[in-house]
Amino acid sequence: MHPFCFMTFKYLLIIFFSLLCSVSMQAQEEEDIEEEEGEEEEIAVNPFFADSANWTPNERWAHMLQYRLDSVLNSHKTATVTVKGKRGRRYKKTVTLNYKVGMHVYDMTDDSTLFVYNDNDLYIPASTQKLFVSITALSTLGPSYHFCTDVLIDGPVEVDTIVTYPNSESEYAMHNDTIFKKYLNGNVYVRGGFDPTLDENAVDFIAWKVTALDIDSINGYIYSYEPQKGIMPNQSWFWNKHHSRYFASSLYNSLISNGITFSTRNAYATITAPVNKKFKELTSLCTPLPVVLQRMMKNSDNFYAESMLLNLCNLRDTNTWTYDNCKQKVREMIKRAGGKQDDYVIEDGSGLSHSNKTTPSLQTTILRYAYNNKDVIESLYESLPIAGVDGTLSRRMSGTAAQRNVRAKTGTVNGVQTLSGYVKAPNGHLLVFSILVNNNNMQDSGRRLQDLLCKEMAIE
Repeated sequence: MHPFCFMTFKYLLIIFFSLLCSVSMQAQEEEDIEEEEGEEEEIAVNPFFADSANWTPNERWAHMLQYRLDSVLNSHKTATVTVKGKRGRRYKKTVTLNYKVGMHVYDMTDDSTLFVYNDNDLYIPASTQKLFVSITALSTLGPSYHFCTDVLIDGPVEVDTIVTYPNSESEYAMHNDTIFKKYLNGNVYVRGGFDPTLDENAVDFIAWKVTALDIDSINGYIYSYEPQKGIMPNQSWFWNKHHSRYFASSLYNSLISNGITFSTRNAYATITAPVNKKFKELTSLCTPLPVVLQRMMKNSDNFYAESMLLNLCNLRDTNTWTYDNCKQKVREMIKRAGGKQDDYVIEDGSGLSHSNKTTPSLQTTILRYAYNNKDVIESLYESLPIAGVDGTLSRRMSGTAAQRNVRAKTGTVNGVQTLSGYVKAPNGHLLVFSILVNNNNMQDSGRRLQDLLCKEMAIE
């Protein structure tokens, strides 16, 4: 081939391949643009951002909060923990969190559900179970209810005259001494009302009331009355702490220290037979329900919670009082609040039992019921722990927008961390929330998740 023809062919070939590459690159760019447009279209149909251009400020806040809560729940799947390796060396390890989480948020201001996440599944509530008992007590007994302990006697105060004859050799041989012995010819009964606040000061007060009878002895016993012990389920921890017999013995010892003698040694015991209504009432000690509620909720005191549950039925009516009837009062409150029977299991008042069950949705339902009942919400709201301030939330959420804002009941038993209560959003809306974490043996990770979610509800 002629050299000139060869060169011409070479240049034509280069031009051809250049045009081919140019067309290919343009096609690829058009394909990329189509993919990008497809991605933009996918974002446009994301439910969190649909019609965002037409959102009102309140709608924008609601959608963004929903998005942030969902992001926290979906991203909080691992945790860094310190483990012990060979030769006792410790190192950090990232583990996958396989716990079960449920959450429900209700906007009280807009009267609408704001966020849900597995909210109708059943969870162990731990000490958020105390919300059921406290709201039932406040709505049925009322905040003016008192836990009362009555002190009664069943015999008269009598006087014996004793004449002592002096020794004839004494310089007072010509004088006889007459002594008047004043005593209670009967028993003292302490008829309790499961007041968990009774302490040594209460014992001393009752002893002072007995000595005020101006007696020097008692011809009888000190009885502590506890009719419910025999018909309650076996909760030995509660009865060991209740100390009915200990209270009777403490009163006996206090009276002796005040100079009162007894006809029988160790004259104290517990009884289950009803105390006769005709007995004379000597005094009564009463503690207002809100006082009991404060310690029960702030400190998550299980003994106080069980004592409150036991007061939901008339303690004086031994024919109708049963532990299950007390739990029935809780069921009735849940029904009034709008809860469904399939959404819970009430096993106790404290939340210690793993047999208790509830849904996040039900917990926000009863908290809404409480908020809409003035007699309930005033005492309940004051009793809830405050984030970063007091109670079981005193060391949580400090330095965040949730501090001094979130008021909620905590709950912790093996594998369970729960938190339910109220928080005020930055736009002034009051939110009711429930965050229940189950199947999690890493308590810190569960609480950290709850704290992050609360912070998101409290910030802009």
